[in-house]
Amino acid sequence: MLDKTAPPTCLPLKVIRQLDLHTPVSLGRAAHLSAASGLVAVGDYFYVVADDEYQLGIFSRRQHQQPGELLSLFAGVLPDEAKARKAQKPDLEALVQLPAFAGYPQGALLAIGSGSKANRQRAVVLPLNAQAQVTGVSQILDLSALYAALQASFVDLNIEGAVVTAEHLYLLQRGNKGEGTFSAIIEVKLAAVLEAINTSSVIPASALGAIRRCDIGEVNGTPLSFTDAALLPDGSWVFTAAAEATADSYNDGEVVGAAIGVLNAHGQVVRLYPLAAVYKMEGIAAEVQGDTVQLWLVTDADDPATAAVLLAAQLQGYPFS
Repeated sequence: MLDKTAPPTCLPLKVIRQLDLHTPVSLGRAAHLSAASGLVAVGDYFYVVADDEYQLGIFSRRQHQQPGELLSLFAGVLPDEAKARKAQKPDLEALVQLPAFAGYPQGALLAIGSGSKANRQRAVVLPLNAQAQVTGVSQILDLSALYAALQASFVDLNIEGAVVTAEHLYLLQRGNKGEGTFSAIIEVKLAAVLEAINTSSVIPASALGAIRRCDIGEVNGTPLSFTDAALLPDGSWVFTAAAEATADSYNDGEVVGAAIGVLNAHGQVVRLYPLAAVYKMEGIAAEVQGDTVQLWLVTDADDPATAAVLLAAQLQGYPFS
């Protein structure tokens, strides 16, 4: 059972499409994304990162039957063999849209690595044009100094989501069943991130701000932990959470439950909706339409033969008290 802050009925989800591609990433791979982990909906596009790929997926918001395209983020090719691929993957787990800033008049996308291993401590900056298309030259950011500072607070660092506000980049730490692990909201100074993009390409430890622990609840003894979040206009956040039966950030476990929730501007959980079907949702985007929050979500199938899907859901009663 989800904890008793949850409404008594499950939130229905609608499958919009599979994240199929025009061409496979490489020979031997299926023509789809399977481990979608971050989502931005902007202009006519759904942008998706997958934690086991070197590419960004680009999908039409208008033509859901149209296969997606790929854009390379890193040089080289990942191995097809599962263990080798897992060891070498960049583990991009969050994707956010940055506002306009110096050198980026239309803003940019920022894809962020989990930090769970040394090779997962990178981010990628992708400039946007006026039509919200990715354009220009991408840039790699070094997160190792920032993540080294975070490792003093987390025994098992695992950044799974992010939110951008006017002043901060908030990173979401995903807890698990391991001893001493917990979910948390990590404050990073946005000005320091933008300065790093335009100067050193290294986000310094000094960019780190407050760290706030956040208890979401549990499902049959397995904690619900952050997998992503999206900012709403009143300063609240809508987030996704999964209860995955694993004791570390590297090995996958059975997903025994999932939920969508709302955090108020003070970081308190004010809504928690269990889901009608158990998906491992790892990316969320949101738009407010009157008193309704329209959600889009992408899933991680934990199986390269299974396509990730794009889901839709609605939350009624915005703004949430």
